[in-house]
Amino acid sequence: MKLFGTDGIRGDSSKFPFDDKTLFVIGKSAAETLKNSASKILIIRDTRQSGKRIQKCLAEGILSAGVKTVFGGVMPTPAASCLVRKGNYCAAIVISASHNPYNDNGIKIFDSRGSKLADAVEAEIESGIQKHLANCCAAPRPDKSKTKIKENASLLKDYEKFIIKAAGAGCKNSLKGRTVVIDCANGASYKCAPEILEKLGVKVIVLNAKPDGKNINLNCGALHPQHAAETVKKKKAFCGFAFDGDADRLICIDENGEIRDGDFFLSSMAKYLKKNKKLKNNILVATVMANTGFFKAMKEAGIKTVASKVGDRYVLEDMRKYKASLGGEQSGHFIFGDILQTGDGILSAVQLLEALNAENKTLSEFVSGVEKYPQILINKKVSEKVPLEKLPGSRKLIESFKKELSGDGQMLVRYSGTENLLRVMVEGKDKNRIREIAEKTADFIYGEINDKTGR
Repeated sequence: MKLFGTDGIRGDSSKFPFDDKTLFVIGKSAAETLKNSASKILIIRDTRQSGKRIQKCLAEGILSAGVKTVFGGVMPTPAASCLVRKGNYCAAIVISASHNPYNDNGIKIFDSRGSKLADAVEAEIESGIQKHLANCCAAPRPDKSKTKIKENASLLKDYEKFIIKAAGAGCKNSLKGRTVVIDCANGASYKCAPEILEKLGVKVIVLNAKPDGKNINLNCGALHPQHAAETVKKKKAFCGFAFDGDADRLICIDENGEIRDGDFFLSSMAKYLKKNKKLKNNILVATVMANTGFFKAMKEAGIKTVASKVGDRYVLEDMRKYKASLGGEQSGHFIFGDILQTGDGILSAVQLLEALNAENKTLSEFVSGVEKYPQILINKKVSEKVPLEKLPGSRKLIESFKKELSGDGQMLVRYSGTENLLRVMVEGKDKNRIREIAEKTADFIYGEINDKTGR
């Protein structure tokens, strides 16, 4: 059994490990592993209909370990990182499956420093879960009447104040009159994102801010920013922002309705921070998924880049290792390390608005320094995540294609850390050829997996 993936525990909310018994022991083991003198854990959630049940079951397990719980209600995942440090908690738990559909859910855990857990700590919690599952019948469950869920709305206000303060004193007046479109994905940002931007003087056009428990990420948000892009163009807005379901991810849209992913954001913000002597050690941490054009642009700008493994916690690890102040992913996770220890879509949007104002530029002008190579990403469902090193034919094919692309492109083949998906990313100058390479690779690996597993 391995429960933790690249971003916590995630899966179908109606199945293991999201059954009541397993949730109880997850809460118990997490509390036993992470409790300290604070003996208090913060729990927040997104808008999925399964969140309240999961919250209650986890709380029962936490209580059985002698640790108290505080409930923050619906708020963005990064609020946990912010609040856990300010409120003297030993940990924070976020109930969210991020960009997944509503029927999935997840558990993300932050330590007392506001950072996602290291692999070794996750392994310790998982060991405790296995032990408690084996002995669950013998473990007395607490009196359910003691587990009263009263969500503290003031905690969301504390998070909002934190983001507004990070915007800088001059930002509020300078943003007056700007019209910005935001797509809240019917998720965790639906209350706070409009409020934060309005308090900064922005005129906000809000899309997808009516969650019903089932419509989170449904044809909207960071994974589907097309409607927001159309609205920016139609309303002649200054720019647009699309968040994912838990608002730790941001996709930007320029004034022309052009969708700008994380490569554009990171490259332009790195140059801006370097110009203002705020890019520590002149280093930017990205991931192996970043575009070849992005790396070339950073080299031309004289900025050193570090390519980490995929996942914002791995980005943060390398940021700490190299003492960098900025890092992130093409998918829209951005970490401003001097402000917060995790990716935050709303914080990133506010930081970008501040930079646009300071430079007196439109978003299209601000991000103009990157010419991206064509990139193809294929996601293919697989029956089992057979390690690529155990697929000799696939490994040989991948190596041959990597050799072909060397110098003018790249290829990355991996499994999703949260779903049974094979991800094949190929980029290069010839769009037809890279599509051919990606499709051949995905089909070949899929076939070899089926041959090996007999399915």
